[in-house]
Amino acid sequence: MAQRGCVISPDNFCFICGEYIVKSQQRNISDFVKKVYFAYFKLKLGDQDKPWAPHKVCRRCEEDLRLWFKGKKNSFRFGIPVMWREQQNHTTDCYFCSVDVKGFNTKNKKKISYPNLNSAIRPVPHSSEIPVPLPPSSLDDIQSDSEDRTILPPQDESSSDFSVDEGPQPFSQSELNDLVRDLGLSKDAAELLGSRLKNKNLLSPGTSFSWYRHREKEFTQFFSKEGNGRKRKRSMGLLQRRSAQVFGEH
Repeated sequence: MAQRGCVISPDNFCFICGEYIVKSQQRNISDFVKKVYFAYFKLKLGDQDKPWAPHKVCRRCEEDLRLWFKGKKNSFRFGIPVMWREQQNHTTDCYFCSVDVKGFNTKNKKKISYPNLNSAIRPVPHSSEIPVPLPPSSLDDIQSDSEDRTILPPQDESSSDFSVDEGPQPFSQSELNDLVRDLGLSKDAAELLGSRLKNKNLLSPGTSFSWYRHREKEFTQFFSKEGNGRKRKRSMGLLQRRSAQVFGEH
């Protein structure tokens, strides 16, 4: 980034919505704001140690978060806040150098035009992919990365009777089948789940999911047509096969 500073200080803008804040509307970022911000957006309110990010919020954003937390407001104005990154230069990638705030005040600042840059991606509204979250019952229910956590001293491996594998644990075939059964997933949903797990390398070698699409064909031999309907045969083979192939043997 270029050495010269921004035309306007980042602290004249709201960290959440990115809008220009007149002096009387500026608010410090409190612990309450950090917690409720995390509860709503599922993002840590970070970069507060960086000179290129705002260290203030506007009165409106602070109040909207407070009202949502208290159940007096259904939703925030958007589902994803401004995403801040360090600007590459002050000519084409600096949000604070690009916004012209001269002559604007509390009454007319709504007319200010804001750019959408790599260093400052504008808020994204709620949609079916970005649903409105439910407020927590209390601040104690909010566990965010912004909270200080107790760091335990390292433990000597020789004093431990067991070790914990913190790496990912792939699903076996029986575990995947159990999960599909427990969630009551349709064929399409089961296949989608399997595909997503495979993409994340969370399926054990040899674990298959494509057969869910045609799983009803596995059991057609256990049914016989009578008239216009089907009558289920009382077959132990059906029960055994369902147990072994669909639910997994235990």
